[in-house]
Amino acid sequence: MAQLHAARTSSTPSRHRSVVRIVAYAVLAAMAVLPLIPRTSQAHAARMTLTVGAKGFAENEIVANMYVLLLQHAHIPVNSQIKDNLASSVATPALRHGDIDIFPEYTGTGLEVILGQKAAHNTISYYDKVAAGYRARYDLIWLRPYPMNDTQGFATTHAFATQTGIYSIADMAAKASMVRLIVATEYLGRADGFPDLEKVYGPFKSRLKGLVLLQGVGSVRYAALLQGRGDVTAAFTTDPDIAAHHLVVLSDPKHYGPPDNLAPVVRNQALQAYPTLRLTLNQIASKITNPVITNLSNQVVTDHKDPRAVAQSFLQQHGFLK
Repeated sequence: MAQLHAARTSSTPSRHRSVVRIVAYAVLAAMAVLPLIPRTSQAHAARMTLTVGAKGFAENEIVANMYVLLLQHAHIPVNSQIKDNLASSVATPALRHGDIDIFPEYTGTGLEVILGQKAAHNTISYYDKVAAGYRARYDLIWLRPYPMNDTQGFATTHAFATQTGIYSIADMAAKASMVRLIVATEYLGRADGFPDLEKVYGPFKSRLKGLVLLQGVGSVRYAALLQGRGDVTAAFTTDPDIAAHHLVVLSDPKHYGPPDNLAPVVRNQALQAYPTLRLTLNQIASKITNPVITNLSNQVVTDHKDPRAVAQSFLQQHGFLK
């Protein structure tokens, strides 16, 4: 079982992540095209002040700050500061008890870690099952999921992809003799690491040109890739390093990793108190894609910009804020 998003600096990606199928992206984009929500005084609603929670890494903090800014713009009472550094195991009971009201969560984390369940490895199946489970067990509501899918995968340089024609995990398995693969040491024996990878794509580890085993955070693997010590590295598919270094994420045609799309999880009481809350948050759903979130995260991680400022600039550029 994966340590899903509990520690973003883990030395290897976790199993719950996979590349969204093209059809799933189309469905998610189509279902999330919404007009801007007009400001409202919400005079009829109970005047509860909402609180947004977040995990402790850039992409999640950026999205959580978007929620705060959107709610402020819609005149829905919300605390200006997010409650940060919340693991899913902490955030879920916090939502249930009303310590926070909104939390950007990942479908794979919610389904596998919190509910202890699995589904077919596609975006819609994971979302439908986690949404139904949270509603039934916790009275928590999943709003519309984003195309962004922070899943387990692999990345390489444009130069290597062009030279070898390796653009997918299937290509990598077929041309393993051309690849020096960078992974964390634990990835070799962990069930959701190489064993699962080879169940899906067939045995190829023994045919690799080389296996570069490293310890430490993901940045160590990216450094090894950029220094030429390996050709392909294990990655999270929304790592800011991908945008920072213009890397190629290998596609996953056989769906090795489970989906891990982001979506707002909201207390039902909050939705009942503020009827426009759902639409206010859903309006950005189609805009949060992998390229978008890797670029925004890169601004925070590499350029050292404030997550709130990055969120505000994005919302203004896309017309969600004046």
